[in-house]
Amino acid sequence: MSLTDEGAAIQAISSLDPLTETQVTAQREITNIVYSDDPSVDIHELFRMYNTLYFRGLLLPRVEVSWSSRLTLCAGICELTKDDQGKYRRVRLKLSEPLLKYRPRSDTINTLLHEAIHAYFFITTSWRHSRGDDGTGHGAGFLLLADAINNHGDYLVTVFHTFHDEVDRYRTHVWQCDGPCKERSPFFGLVKRSMDRAPGQSDTWWKRHEEECGGTYCKISEPGLTKEQITKLSAKERAGRQKNKLDSWMNGTKEGNKCNAPRGAVAQKLLAPNTGARSKRPGSPIEGSFAIAEKKLLVACPICDLAVSEQEINEHLDAKHMR
Repeated sequence: MSLTDEGAAIQAISSLDPLTETQVTAQREITNIVYSDDPSVDIHELFRMYNTLYFRGLLLPRVEVSWSSRLTLCAGICELTKDDQGKYRRVRLKLSEPLLKYRPRSDTINTLLHEAIHAYFFITTSWRHSRGDDGTGHGAGFLLLADAINNHGDYLVTVFHTFHDEVDRYRTHVWQCDGPCKERSPFFGLVKRSMDRAPGQSDTWWKRHEEECGGTYCKISEPGLTKEQITKLSAKERAGRQKNKLDSWMNGTKEGNKCNAPRGAVAQKLLAPNTGARSKRPGSPIEGSFAIAEKKLLVACPICDLAVSEQEINEHLDAKHMR
């Protein structure tokens, strides 16, 4: 009979009573790290000791532990991968650097243990772990082992994290639906993502949205380039980027807003009408006429960032940058 998550959890828990000498040594080293004043955590060293204390020494060397700079929707991830022979016998465990780097170190430790439990089940029960009784890998076996580790080491390993503000901070690509769902809670027609992937048929909810709403999603916000990325742009790329800014100003939208919007306000100055006579000093009324507004749009030079009127930008580029 194949081993289940629950059976593997019982085997791991039984190894905690009594502890071997090697486990006692690992527990002592873990205590020194957990209660250290050092704000950083060496996840590789800690994982090595947890492997000895809680996971029967089965995790290494098959489990690869690393930080991920691209993982922004969850605190950690554990996945079964192919080895050199093309068989699913390797496990990759990643922790989110963006979400955890400013959190208390206890969050990093609890997340590491959470993913280590998944790794343990992948090694002992293989694919049956992810296809368990709840379909997420957090079934009876996971809860049983997590509860035992929490009680043994005074940890707080949970099924889901609560880093919602941190996750939302990285969801900088935003789309707004123009249909009826924009008036409905809880999302009000908004889709926020950390990557530039527009809502579409690949989303499980897309068909239902077309049937119940039928609106069109339009991108309203996206992240700008960092200063470092801007400095690496060529003059031609910076000029093209400036054109995008100019288009957004003329359309009255923020850069990154791909929706149609009413024209916005532009800089204006009051001038006397062209009457053929010399204009009087500012503030003097002109007989038989009225002051008119001439639109004067200022744009930034794509090379030196100097503010120049739109009519004079070509002259400025020729005079200052084409010598």
